[in-house]
Amino acid sequence: MEDESLFIDNGGQMNFLIEGDNLASLKLLEKTHKGKIDLIYIDPPYNTGNKDFVYDDVFVDTNDTFRHSKWLSFMSSRLELAKNLLSDNGVIFISIDDNEQSVLKMLCDTIFGENNFITAFHWEKTQHFGRQKINSYSNCEYVLTYAKRLVDTKIKELLVEKVNTELTDAPLYNASNNEKILTFPAYSVKFNIADRTYTETTSTDYKLLAPVTVKNGKNINDLILQFKSRWAQPTVLEEYGKGTTFWVKSTKFAIRTIYHQGKSSTVAPKSIIFTNANNPFVSTNRFGRKVGVNENASMELSSIVESDIFNYPKPTSLIEYLLSLYYNEKEATFSSNLTILDFFAGSGTTGHAVLKLNAEDGGQRKFILCTNNENNICREVTYERIKRVIEKEDYSASLKYFKVDFVPISDKLYYEYTDELLKHVKELVELENAINFNGNDKIAIILTEEELDNFAKAIPETCKTVYLGHDVLPSETQEKIFKKNGITINVIPDYYYRDLEA
Repeated sequence: MEDESLFIDNGGQMNFLIEGDNLASLKLLEKTHKGKIDLIYIDPPYNTGNKDFVYDDVFVDTNDTFRHSKWLSFMSSRLELAKNLLSDNGVIFISIDDNEQSVLKMLCDTIFGENNFITAFHWEKTQHFGRQKINSYSNCEYVLTYAKRLVDTKIKELLVEKVNTELTDAPLYNASNNEKILTFPAYSVKFNIADRTYTETTSTDYKLLAPVTVKNGKNINDLILQFKSRWAQPTVLEEYGKGTTFWVKSTKFAIRTIYHQGKSSTVAPKSIIFTNANNPFVSTNRFGRKVGVNENASMELSSIVESDIFNYPKPTSLIEYLLSLYYNEKEATFSSNLTILDFFAGSGTTGHAVLKLNAEDGGQRKFILCTNNENNICREVTYERIKRVIEKEDYSASLKYFKVDFVPISDKLYYEYTDELLKHVKELVELENAINFNGNDKIAIILTEEELDNFAKAIPETCKTVYLGHDVLPSETQEKIFKKNGITINVIPDYYYRDLEA
């Protein structure tokens, strides 16, 4: 059911915050979003033994001999449902630390498939090195990353950090490939080394198979190299014909491509997410913002809402970075019209990150956040955070607040629940289609024959879309009236009325 008093109407995409047990929320979403979620990010309890994880309403501590198995059981039921929600090109990111990283990897290999494992990002979570554990200092966490279906006919390119366009260069060497012998035509290579004839390289990775003469920074005869190349000879000649040239910077002869105008190349994200600004390899998203650390997250959250519940929230910059990697290989562009789910929403960082990303690139991403309301987290932290950042930054975004719970059905027959169920079909339709019926004269929902008769007699001029119950059949006359008024009819699926306990 919806708490209409908490509705936020500020235009833009319709987003959802669902209060309740996330297992119940996932079963609900299985009705409305099966195969429709593009990205999932979750930051589940790490099972540290410090009362961060509840199983069967009891805190699990380090003395519990079934500590790991209980956590795995808890996660397994939720990840199975999460897999069903992902689209064929969907990706899930799961934050975790050393307590359960190894068992979570095995669980995810079983649920999502080893072949769908993309990487385990290592996020450098702090730059402050104070009191440390014996033998090591824990300054990183992991983000296990899986695709719903990584391979069709070939490996999909789902995650891209940035795209290099014209006049950018990239190495041809790839250590995982077999050695090839490639011939680069005369005058196709630019050299940053002295003019003379060369008979060998200074690198064991590249073998010069014939003398090459460099004059005025160009090769005046063919350059013949043997090395582990990502291109074969036909590709070299094809790209050269399109205007691509090649570049040798040193006597190692580590040859690189300089793409022709209009050519682009993608840069994959690195598995280590560095956060130290003094590190030349610090991770930045394609908008130039670097990934932050735990301390940034704590300050960010405390500047928005007062809460001492979350000791180690994630910075929005980390979630932004991960979400911004999603790439549409077929269209060769970054995807920004996405549905994003976080069913361990906590303080609402994922929702905040989505709002910031949309403001950055004009995207139309939508989020669904699920969390329980223990210690009033959902209402006083998650909701308040989203509400306040929308108001403060004037983000073009709206939010609906739903409450969900399991409904026992063992004591009654199905038809005894029909009236109760009809009260909540509206929310299901809103959730699936990311719309709002309340006070919206452009759309309508009709669930009974009586509602249909009344609507057909007095159709609002502004209404152009009707959602019709699957068992409500308009007469021929009513269909003509709808057609005359230019109304599109969407039939509500009958699965909304089944499996009441979900």
